[in-house]
Amino acid sequence: MRPPLRRLGIDTVEIHLQGRVSATVVDIDLRPRTFLLAACWCAAAFLVLLALAYLWEGGRSLDAQAFRDFIALPDNDGNYTVWRIASLGDPFEVGVIAAGLAAVALARGRPRLAATVIVLLAATSVSTQLLKELLEYPRYTGVMDGPNPSPAAFPSGHATAAMSIALAGVLVTPPRARLLAAIVGMAFALAVSFAIVTLGWHFPSDVVGGFLVATVWALVIAGGLRAINERWPERAGRTRATATLQRGVDAVTAVGVAALAGMLLLAVALAGSTLILLRGGELVDFAREHTALVAVGGAMAVAAAALLAGVTAALRRS
Repeated sequence: MRPPLRRLGIDTVEIHLQGRVSATVVDIDLRPRTFLLAACWCAAAFLVLLALAYLWEGGRSLDAQAFRDFIALPDNDGNYTVWRIASLGDPFEVGVIAAGLAAVALARGRPRLAATVIVLLAATSVSTQLLKELLEYPRYTGVMDGPNPSPAAFPSGHATAAMSIALAGVLVTPPRARLLAAIVGMAFALAVSFAIVTLGWHFPSDVVGGFLVATVWALVIAGGLRAINERWPERAGRTRATATLQRGVDAVTAVGVAALAGMLLLAVALAGSTLILLRGGELVDFAREHTALVAVGGAMAVAAAALLAGVTAALRRS
């Protein structure tokens, strides 16, 4: 029988010096079932969100008010930039990005990771469409003025695809750059998600539902990959030349991700400081008049950050 710590995926290593125990190092090693347990928690969160969005009047009202605030944003009508950002969640654009991520995994000598990207995008796409048909319901008939999302809108396919791309980016990135990849992926997922709500395609709850669907599948697939690697370890870098090449690709990938994250943070800092300096008063007034947008938009950002951080931490420990 394995010790209790071992059953939890925790190994203890005792270091001896001159016959005496000098230290105990705890090495946390997540097992495949731990990923599956985390996926179950995300699935439970999806069901709670579904109940709030469909059954609780307070949740429905907040969702609708935040939606109205989003579509009332200044310069929203006919904004090509917003539409173009939203289209990054379309099947063609998602397929191109997924192919690029799979190519990075292959260049790193990780064909299983390349296959994981394809499986993740396929699983999330199919399951989201099935859930839309299953959960089709006119939640806000007669309540909304102007754009009204389709009854078959929960969860959002665009948000699911964007979060799937973000999670796939974390999976294929070298471990030392995964946190930066999570930051870039979060920005991508939120940009697409805010755009589709602003255009009136989806309610905020649809977006968070899509985030949860993508995370459930990412955890399930990561757990399956871990189980496969335990039983049949992947042999990478079989020769000195290929190992050197793969280390070079890892370094280039890490530098590229760091550059993207740096440019993103710089752009956000510049845009934020410019808005505060030039239109700070207007921003404060807008936030006071649209508290639902601020609260729900912040919740969407927190959800994306928490899910990506959790998956990144789990991959690091495994």
